[in-house]
Amino acid sequence: MKKSQPVRMCIACRSRYPQNTLIRLKLEGKDVVAFDGRGRSFYLCDICSTNEKKIKGLTKRFKQDEERFVKLLKELMKNG
Repeated sequence: MKKSQPVRMCIACRSRYPQNTLIRLKLEGKDVVAFDGRGRSFYLCDICSTNEKKIKGLTKRFKQDEERFVKLLKELMKNG
């Protein structure tokens, strides 16, 4: 019997995807960083991580510098 895969929700579009297809981030102090295994985290899907409108909304929500946030997302997409 095959074990089912965990499903998580994207914070931007609220769609559900398999956990291994999402980018996992966390808020550390006032900066959004890649999840390191400690604390609470949130997920972002590939579609939302490239959508300019969603990125703009997330940068406002987390009070981030848009340029740095986009750079972080591109780096995580390349690695993951």
